[in-house]
Amino acid sequence: MMLNKFIYILIISLILVIIIGETNFGNIEITEETALLPETSGAQAVAAEEPVTFAEKLAAGDSVTIVFLGDYVTSPDSLPDGNPNHVALLEKWFESNYPDQATIVNAGMNANTVSHMKQRIGSDVLNHSPDLVVISAGLNDALGGWRIPVEEYAKNYGVMLEEITASGDTEVLIRTPNPTTSVGDNREMMPYMKASEALAAANNVHFFDFYQVMAAEIHSDAISQTALMQNSLYPNTKGQAYLFDKLKVYMATELIGK
Repeated sequence: MMLNKFIYILIISLILVIIIGETNFGNIEITEETALLPETSGAQAVAAEEPVTFAEKLAAGDSVTIVFLGDYVTSPDSLPDGNPNHVALLEKWFESNYPDQATIVNAGMNANTVSHMKQRIGSDVLNHSPDLVVISAGLNDALGGWRIPVEEYAKNYGVMLEEITASGDTEVLIRTPNPTTSVGDNREMMPYMKASEALAAANNVHFFDFYQVMAAEIHSDAISQTALMQNSLYPNTKGQAYLFDKLKVYMATELIGK
């Protein structure tokens, strides 16, 4: 009899504990913060603050690598007088504005078309694990001894862009080349410039139309083209400094400033 009474009291006690517990649980407000474990919440906060884009990495003080891929105008030996070209000037600018953050790799090479550049992607570009690749091509494709058809130019350029951006870790900036001093040659170049712009839009990469910037200032007499050229095709020391200034402004305002 005593045992039955003890069991009865125990059952009643358990029922009361369950009822009280359910009542208190209903008063607890489940918020977005309390729904996460402390470890999970902290991990998400870190992930949200992790720099992703080239601009964010610079702003965060992280190290970045920039590879310049191009032809003679980009190459380190583009000025016979030994003065720094636009890539070397940009390297100094980055060091002044972002000390010890930017590693600059000049992968420009004389007499290169897009086909040549495509063959060098692995060794001269991807091997450096770049955060940004600045590409300039078109002069040799349109006007060099190869005379690459614009369709082949666009196809090879597209393959090159896909290979560079495949990992999702590298941004690309397409820079069009300078206009020449020949009206006829400039007409030959125009389809290549338009193809470059279309490729930039299709691949969602940055685009700086240096050709149009320089052409507009030539036509408005804001600059003297002959004073900026070492011959009909390539910029001289002043022309390289002019290219540096325009590219610097674009990068500072449109690429880094975003």
